[in-house]
Amino acid sequence: HELLSELQQRRFNGSDGGVSWSPMDDELLAQPQVMKLLDSLREQYTRYQEVCRQRSKRTQLEEIQQKEWFAVYVELNQQIAALLNAGDEEDLVELKALQQQLSDVCYRQASQLEFRQNLLQAALEFHSVAQDLSQQLDGLLGMLCVDVAPADGASIQQTLKLLEEKLKSVDLGLQGLREKGQSLLDQISNQASWAYGKDVTIENKENVDHIQGVMEDMQLRKQRCEDMVDVRRLKMLQMVQLFKCEEDAAQAVEWLSELLDALLKTHIRLGDDAQETKVLLEKHRKFVDVAQSTYDYGRQLLQATVVLCQSLRCTSRSSGDTLPRLNRVWKQFTLTSEERVQRLETAVAFHSSAEKILQECPEQPEAFNEMEQFDEIEAVGKSLLDRLTVPVVYPDGYAKCYCSAF
Repeated sequence: HELLSELQQRRFNGSDGGVSWSPMDDELLAQPQVMKLLDSLREQYTRYQEVCRQRSKRTQLEEIQQKEWFAVYVELNQQIAALLNAGDEEDLVELKALQQQLSDVCYRQASQLEFRQNLLQAALEFHSVAQDLSQQLDGLLGMLCVDVAPADGASIQQTLKLLEEKLKSVDLGLQGLREKGQSLLDQISNQASWAYGKDVTIENKENVDHIQGVMEDMQLRKQRCEDMVDVRRLKMLQMVQLFKCEEDAAQAVEWLSELLDALLKTHIRLGDDAQETKVLLEKHRKFVDVAQSTYDYGRQLLQATVVLCQSLRCTSRSSGDTLPRLNRVWKQFTLTSEERVQRLETAVAFHSSAEKILQECPEQPEAFNEMEQFDEIEAVGKSLLDRLTVPVVYPDGYAKCYCSAF
C-alpha cells in the first residue's frame, strides 16, 4: 500500500523540484503489478481463513457423530417400549411423556444436523465460485498487465474480442457469486440455536461479515479490471484506427498514381476545333479536382496517424515512406496537369483564330491577304507544335514524352 501511494503521488504530482515527471514503461506497469500481488495475498489469506473455519466445523460435526446419539436414542426407545408393553398403568403416562420428549429432542437434533449439512454445502459452493472468479480475475489482470503490440487490425480485433469474452465471463462469475452469497446469508439468518440456551449471534455476525467481505473484495477487483479494460480498449481502438489510416493513406497514393498514369496515357487529345478543345479543358479541370481531393484525403490521413502515434507513443510505419511517395506523385501530377492545361489553352487560341479567319475569308477575300493576321495564327500554331515536342520532366529526372496529334 505504501508503494502504491508513492507511485500515485509521483504520477500525479510529478517529481521534486517542480519538474514534470515522465514515467518509464516499467513504472507504468508497476501499479497494476502491485495490485495483482496484493489481490493474490488477500486471496491466499482468505483461503487460509476458510480452511481453518471449515476444519473447526468438521471437528464439531465429528464430535457430535462420535457420541453415537442415534444409537442411544434407539436403545432408550426400545427400553421405553418394553416398559409400555409390561402394562403397568401407573407408569404409562410418564413413559409416554418421556418417549415423546425423547422423540422431540432427537428430531430437533436431526433437523439441526441436516441444517448444518446444508449450510456447509452452501458455504462450499459459495467459496468454490469465489475461487473460480478469483482465478478469472487473475487471468484477466495478467493479460492487461502485458503490453501487446499487434501487427495488424485483425489481430487487434481478435485481442479485443478475447478481452470482452473474459470480462463477460467475470461478470457472470460475479453474478453467480452474489446469488450463492445471498443464498448462504439467507440460511445463516434462519439459523437456530445449536443447543439449548446457546447464542449463535456472534458466530453468525462473523460469518455474515466474512461472506459480505468476500463479495465486496471481488467487486472491487472486478471494477479495477474493468477500468484497465476500458483503457486497453481505447488504446487498441486507436491502434485499429492508426492501421486503418495508414492503409487508406497508402491507398490514396495508389489512386493518385493511377490518375497520373491515366493523365499521361489517355488524356492526350487536343480537339479538332475550339469547341471540342474547350470541352476537353473543362473535363481536365474536373479531373484535376478529383486528384486534388485524393491528395488532400491522403494528407489528412497522414496527419491523423501523427496524432494517433503521439497518443500511443509509437512510430507510424508510414511516417517515413507514404508521405514522400504522396508528395512525389502529387508533384508529378501537378507538373503534368499544368502542361496539359497550357497545351489545351494554346490549342483553344489556335482553333479560335483559325476558325475566325476561315469564317471571314469567304465574305472578305482581301482580309486573307492581311499578313499580320496570318503571321499571328502561324505563330500560335508553331508554339503549340513546339510545346508538343517537349517531354514532361519528373522531379526525379525521368522524362515522359507527352505528344498529341490533332
